[in-house]
Amino acid sequence: MHEQESVVINRPPQEVFDYVANHENLPEWSAPIFEVRKQTQGPLTEEGARYTTVAKFFGRRVETPFEVTVHDPPRQHTDTSRGGPFSQEYTHIFEEVQGGRTRLTGVSDGEPPRGFFKLAGPLLDMASRRQLKADLETLKDLLEAQR
Repeated sequence: MHEQESVVINRPPQEVFDYVANHENLPEWSAPIFEVRKQTQGPLTEEGARYTTVAKFFGRRVETPFEVTVHDPPRQHTDTSRGGPFSQEYTHIFEEVQGGRTRLTGVSDGEPPRGFFKLAGPLLDMASRRQLKADLETLKDLLEAQR
């Protein structure tokens, strides 16, 4: 599965990067996620930092451990799953556009799901695409409201 969506946010790239790379903010803008638990000491923004997301997906509680695999301020941040029902990698690319705004591109790559989620494969693909777009729009609204 490969999903990609972009949004332009009326905030500077460093500000958008800092907010997105701080995983403790995830429940504020990613609808399925309701909890983030740190697994390592220090900030969750450094390469090698590990955390677990707790989400509700297709009516099920899903815990997925992640590791920060790329942290390149203010250009790119990537998190890679280290378990859970399916392998996932989320990359956020930050580009400055005219007027000091940020084009944020979210890229989600994942292997075919296993277990319960394998049965929901096609639905999962559609839902993931919609969720990525909705999450980026929520992020845009949230950051633009913080003026």
